[in-house]
Amino acid sequence: MAFKLWERISQADNVFQSLRPLTYISLLGLAPFRLNLKAADKEVHTSTYSLVAGIVHFLFFVLCFLASMRNGDSIIGYFFQTNITKLGDSTVKLTGILAMCSIFGFVIIKRQRFVSIIQNIIVVDEIFVRLGMKLDYRRILLICFLISVGMLTFNVIYLCVSYALLISATFSPSFVTFTTFALPHINISFMVFKFLCTTHLARSRFSMLNEILQDILDAHIEQYNALEISPMHSVVNNNHYAYRLRNMISTPMKRYSVTSIIRQNPEYAIKQVSNIQNLLCDICQTIEEYFTYPLLGIIAISFLFILFDDFYILEAQLNPKRLDKFEADEFFAFFLSQMIWYIVIIFLIVEASSRTILQNSITPAMVHKILNITDDPELRDRLFRLSLQLSHRRVRFTAAGLFPLDRTLYFTITGAATTYLIILIQFRYTHHMEESNDNNNNTQQSNIF
Repeated sequence: MAFKLWERISQADNVFQSLRPLTYISLLGLAPFRLNLKAADKEVHTSTYSLVAGIVHFLFFVLCFLASMRNGDSIIGYFFQTNITKLGDSTVKLTGILAMCSIFGFVIIKRQRFVSIIQNIIVVDEIFVRLGMKLDYRRILLICFLISVGMLTFNVIYLCVSYALLISATFSPSFVTFTTFALPHINISFMVFKFLCTTHLARSRFSMLNEILQDILDAHIEQYNALEISPMHSVVNNNHYAYRLRNMISTPMKRYSVTSIIRQNPEYAIKQVSNIQNLLCDICQTIEEYFTYPLLGIIAISFLFILFDDFYILEAQLNPKRLDKFEADEFFAFFLSQMIWYIVIIFLIVEASSRTILQNSITPAMVHKILNITDDPELRDRLFRLSLQLSHRRVRFTAAGLFPLDRTLYFTITGAATTYLIILIQFRYTHHMEESNDNNNNTQQSNIF
């Protein structure tokens, strides 16, 4: 029974069925669209129910946030209060509300852009079908399910551990305070999940595109070997030459399928490759436009949490008297787990965009490999046009154009966090020195009198 249920759930024959995990978060209003899972219906629609759910979800977060602000409650306030912790808490709260506004605002206002991403994906898949190739939709579905289960498990463990640590430290956070703390984590996770799924859709199509170019390259290598290798060479030399040529020119790749249409009519295949590449660049550009400000807010709040969590831990190390002994372990565990959570979020965003960019960067190399061994003038003309198109249409992801979402972001965040952490420590040390001098002066004056 369980096996049959799993077979039915994991079955996917089209792009709609492979996107089932995305439709689940529409219940929370973070994916305001609906998909018809019937293979015959190839339309994507916006969902009024999900739109209303998104507005209610955001208003609920705002009410909890305002109630927490009115009561003056905060998670860091349960442990200790200093001038910098108050500043950090206020900054994180302000950034959090701005991040939530950008997430829900762009989800609602730009929902049509997300629909256009799926519509363009459908067009790309139809072109692949005309070339005799079809994606493994079941594999895409299973990857989306794996991502969703991983994100859900990660957040459930983190929130349960955080609440248990607060209770263990004899703190009992109110409902609105913990809800204000938990909701941004949940909403950020859902937004990152959407970004992971959409970039995976584009990345899998780029991989299929490279499969077509690899097939054309292999066909020309076989033809080149048949024409160029002299019959006077021995069979051993022929095999050795062919082996070396394949190693120098070809890059073996995992295939989805090898079709006769591509090999029989490579000019037509290259023409369709140009159309697919253009559509995929449009898809990636739409992904960037849809996620740009939400991701900027997510990365900004992640940076602030990483920075201030580091400082809180160092502050407790430098001034252990601020914490009672029974709550010190819970304090370190709480803020260390929170810092790790935001590091993982940044890692997922950067790796998803970097892997998509990397997959697209393989295409120009494949095109020029084919150019190096083909003498067909029509095919070379198509390849030159495609090469020019690739040079002008490059896939990239940025956070509102301020910085690229690639692996250089690791270095940028590490350097900036280290710099500001040193500034905070110096400011805190100067403040302690001033307090110590004031206390000494007061003591001396009291002794005189």
